[in-house]
Amino acid sequence: MLHSGRANQTRLRTATEFKRRDWSTDSFGSSLLRHALFAVYQSANRDDTKVGLTYLKTELADYSAQRENLAAMLSFIGKLSIAHWQTDAEAARLLAGAVENDYV
Repeated sequence: MLHSGRANQTRLRTATEFKRRDWSTDSFGSSLLRHALFAVYQSANRDDTKVGLTYLKTELADYSAQRENLAAMLSFIGKLSIAHWQTDAEAARLLAGAVENDYV
């Protein structure tokens, strides 16, 4: 989960830096947070919120049951004011709005 392990340079990876990495880990790879981060990456990478929303709806079997949790996670990520998270935070903020307003 860390971008760098060197002293004074340690920070968490952004969604874009994760991309498709770390899917194989049992606990994190299949978690709701991991899916949310990948949806943020897709939305930021293609500059299209629909791509991330479609990913969440097709890959999460319990999307409708987890919609509120996803919106909360994405909203939290969207509020990050860390410089290296700026692009992903904006994508997360927009994706959170899309998830909140998606009535299945």
